[in-house]
Amino acid sequence: MSAHSSLDSLNQVIQECNPFESNFITKSYHVWDENFLDLPCLHAHASETILETIEKINSERLKSKTAGFAILAPKGVGKTHVLSRIRHYLKRTGEGFFIYMCEYGNLSLIKHQFLQSMAFSLKKPGSQGVMQWQELATALVGQGMEKSFVPQRLIEQFPKALAKQPQVIHQLTQKILQKCPDVDNPYIVKAILWTLSQAHAPFAINWLAGRELSEAQASMMDLPDMGKEDREAEAFSTARQILALISYYTTPVICFDELDGTELADEVDLMLGGYSRAQVVASLAKDIYNNLKRGILLTAMYAQTWREEFQTVTHSTGVKDRIAHKEIALSLLKPDDAVMLVAFWLENFYSEHSLIPPHAVYPFEESELRALGDGSTIREILQWCAQNFSQVEIDPVEKLEKIYLQIEETLDDFSDDNEKIANALAFGLQYLQGKTIEGVTLKELDREVKPRWRHKGCINFRILGEENGKPVKIGVCVSQDSHGRTVGACIKCLTLYKELNLTRGCLVRAKAIQDHWQVANTSLDQLQNKQGGEWVSFNDDDLKPLLTLLKMYKELDKDTFTEEDFYRFIDEKHPIANNSLICDILSDPSGQKPQEVIDEDSDLEKLFSEEVANASDEEASEALELLSVA
Repeated sequence: MSAHSSLDSLNQVIQECNPFESNFITKSYHVWDENFLDLPCLHAHASETILETIEKINSERLKSKTAGFAILAPKGVGKTHVLSRIRHYLKRTGEGFFIYMCEYGNLSLIKHQFLQSMAFSLKKPGSQGVMQWQELATALVGQGMEKSFVPQRLIEQFPKALAKQPQVIHQLTQKILQKCPDVDNPYIVKAILWTLSQAHAPFAINWLAGRELSEAQASMMDLPDMGKEDREAEAFSTARQILALISYYTTPVICFDELDGTELADEVDLMLGGYSRAQVVASLAKDIYNNLKRGILLTAMYAQTWREEFQTVTHSTGVKDRIAHKEIALSLLKPDDAVMLVAFWLENFYSEHSLIPPHAVYPFEESELRALGDGSTIREILQWCAQNFSQVEIDPVEKLEKIYLQIEETLDDFSDDNEKIANALAFGLQYLQGKTIEGVTLKELDREVKPRWRHKGCINFRILGEENGKPVKIGVCVSQDSHGRTVGACIKCLTLYKELNLTRGCLVRAKAIQDHWQVANTSLDQLQNKQGGEWVSFNDDDLKPLLTLLKMYKELDKDTFTEEDFYRFIDEKHPIANNSLICDILSDPSGQKPQEVIDEDSDLEKLFSEEVANASDEEASEALELLSVA
């Protein structure tokens, strides 16, 4: 063995950097992290069982093309880590599409939430370096045309073909549908094909996720408009057909993580009322399995949740037989495991700094790790290493800032998600409870504005406070919807001061309100000019800190950080009191429409015009020839 580096060099880098800091917990956002540190021998039986099943399905060596696994383990043993290993394997090998759900929002709308999680997952890159949506679109074009295409090449050529022949989407859709009899909604195929156009992809994915498009967007892309009620009803049908299309091409691997929540579904929902998160997901997973011709279902939870909640839904035997043919228990560490884990972590650390340690677990002692590792969780071992690696005590605020930056980088697309935006605002306002912002002293946040039937859930929350000795009751509605009918209904609800016990209505919206939206503009005039309400806009920089802090708070490791640490971190690093969006909501209404808003219709037209302008006749003809639809 080569001589080790000098102890001075080793100790200097140890003092400067702690490789275990903020890395001992695999959180949901790590599933998508490209810098995934994995020791394959840990819980190898779990990942090997699942990957072997995927391989058998793909090679048609398994009689049934569907399988389900329940990954059971206590907190900190490595459930999410195993799922992350599966995701990175699929991305590397191309043996399947990875679909991941870990945030559940309103349990009574679980099917719509699943559709949105699936849409977000498929935006992530697959094995061919493009979005899984685009990989799927390429495969569908290949199936319809009975030719082989390279995704990057097709994405490059597609806008040119579209500019020359606008009917190319319709023609390809018809060819694909002939080969995919399980799909009865041609618009789903059409929307997937639109992802091949960089200008149209964001709007197509929003439509596939069950979100509204503006009339102009829907018309340009020939996609039908569905009302809010229709979207909820159609969510599962859309998800089922997308999974069917994926199944023609590859194996969908559908993962449900973080199932150990304690919240219950809304009791007004007769189907799901009073059920826990795990029970609602069990029912959803059963429905998915019953409609899945090819795929893998993975559920990760505590063994106790599996016994006491997951298996207590109606017809639990049927649920178990369908979505968990096999239970996979993850074991606590053995002494040898602990030594291998720490040695692996340190090998990567020292290699990055071009150093050679005197032994594999320096500066720890192997005997010490063996004693600690007997019956511990991965989290406990790595947490102990983080605390004992350096003699220099690191301020918890600095540790939390590293976590903040990690989460911020992996935030999913939130700009059209009313619920996520509203939850982030509610978190920020609740944090400021008792403080005075823009002259308003915040007393309470009312998340259940009653009577609910009067506003049909349009009012996200009500801010209760005091200004100049008088009570303030601000109803807040976040509406990033793209259809005038929905936006108009939301604004109209904000004018119901008497019925909803409000003193002010506040619309939170970053998108333009089109001039031809009659109800929306009439209601906005009533709100702003006659009732003293307001419309506030925002940008990503306003929302990202709130979304990141909310996610951090939900996943805060209470064994490592106290709430006091977290609150000090907020005040020192990301003070919510300075957030311009929250200040705008609480400040005196200006009576003016916001200046900085997004005109989606104009943006789409501009992007499409640029694509058309960039496509010469020769290039367009070449693209059409490639697709054989000239």
